[in-house]
Amino acid sequence: MSFSSHVACGVFIAFLGCLLLLQGAWSDAAGTERLNFRHSDDTLAGRLLLPETPGPHPAVILVHGDGALRWDAYGYYKPFIQALNDAGFAVYSWDKPGVGDSTGNWLNQSMQDRADEVATAAAKLRSDARVQPERIGLMGFSQAGWVMPKAIAQHSGFTFMVSVSGAINWIDQSKYTTRNRLRLEGATNAEIQKALVFDHMIVAMMDEDADYRTYSRFVKDAPACCRDSMSEDRWHFVKTNFQSDVRADLRKVDVPVLALFGDKDLNVDYAESASVYRDILTRTPGADRIVVLPRADHSLLPTETERLVTTGPALTKRLIAIDLFGADAFANDAPGLVARWVSSAQHQF
Repeated sequence: MSFSSHVACGVFIAFLGCLLLLQGAWSDAAGTERLNFRHSDDTLAGRLLLPETPGPHPAVILVHGDGALRWDAYGYYKPFIQALNDAGFAVYSWDKPGVGDSTGNWLNQSMQDRADEVATAAAKLRSDARVQPERIGLMGFSQAGWVMPKAIAQHSGFTFMVSVSGAINWIDQSKYTTRNRLRLEGATNAEIQKALVFDHMIVAMMDEDADYRTYSRFVKDAPACCRDSMSEDRWHFVKTNFQSDVRADLRKVDVPVLALFGDKDLNVDYAESASVYRDILTRTPGADRIVVLPRADHSLLPTETERLVTTGPALTKRLIAIDLFGADAFANDAPGLVARWVSSAQHQF
């Protein structure tokens, strides 16, 4: 998350309601079951997508990245779900709190809240006769890289983890995104440094638990690069989570891990993330694979040029491509890679 802008670095498909029309038919397709659950004070609207083969099935829980995401991430998940269903896995996902048919507000959540929510979803699945309760794994995207290791470290019963474009440290990620955003906008080195200093001052405000009014007054005097302020809900969300760092929880992960990154990712420092994953996971039990896909962006879509993954028309265009071309829209058959690895990993338990 860039502190100097409300554009979220981990947002795959947030606020793209125009794509709901494209996904409506698939939402009610055969094999898609509504399966809600309660967590905290919220009712979360879930979908369980079942293979055509007889059950019970091993299952994969999808864990969202940043943003106001529905259960299918407005179509982004569709090729992954199809590949996993074809491999014999049930797939479970839900609308974030306050999105779609779910109650609550996802911006009120900490990463701990999100990890507990995942554990509650897993408990719901284990009570379903169509699912093998001892064979449930996690697959998550971007911000989920902070959520899944925490869930696995604190709650038993998960059998594998697939992380797509997971970051290591929230503050470091913010710096990386800010540098790349401004560089692509043509900013000078001096302007980039000024923005990083400004971000550092916002971090200091969060450390001091500054309220939103104080933050808003501060942003009014920001340099030209950094006047796009967060909403009040977003400010509280970032202030709650800006100290997130995956290292401590990742050291406690004792299941097989597949970590996927793209070498054109400008949202997350893929080289640093891959290095940390390799270093930590070589010291933990479980068979692990760290893969950096060539010519792939933050969302594992192919690109020959540098680009940030944000909201807006460009991302809408990519989601339409996913709807039209399915797994072929991704770099290096990423959905197939995930399905093959998950099929192999489940046999280790």
